[in-house]
Amino acid sequence: MIRKIINGQYFLLPGDLVVTKKALKITTILGSCVSVCLFDPVKKIAGMNHYLLPSNAYDDKEIFKYGDTSLEFMLHKMLNLGAEIQNIIASVFGGSSMFSNQKHRFNIGRQNIVIALDFLKHKNIIVKLHETGGNTGRRIVFHSNSGNINFKLIGHRENYSG
Repeated sequence: MIRKIINGQYFLLPGDLVVTKKALKITTILGSCVSVCLFDPVKKIAGMNHYLLPSNAYDDKEIFKYGDTSLEFMLHKMLNLGAEIQNIIASVFGGSSMFSNQKHRFNIGRQNIVIALDFLKHKNIIVKLHETGGNTGRRIVFHSNSGNINFKLIGHRENYSG
């Protein structure tokens, strides 16, 4: 799953995900895409995805590009590594409306947010942090050994979630 780790750092590309027990600093940049960070603080198992579209309606084999299939795969992989669903906490990032003329029903960013929140609610996973929407990009840094997440709104000062 992990393509390339350099000095404990991994840059997550669109349509990718990582699940790990290793101490990594996982970084990505989001616009209308969404990343969900899952963390089991007891077992120290973490997962993060970066999906582009909400639903894999056409059964595309590249399942990590879609919220529904990538979230399901990521959770399944974490549970297989020993995570316990009742311990997992989530943070959700992204889903910006990158174009001012997007109509609400065609707003991919908004649809990406909804799919993540619905999935987490259905699985009874607590959402610790929800930094979504708006009209700006985000840079996310997820520390897989602690669950700490730093994020920055592109063009704004640094924010920290702890």
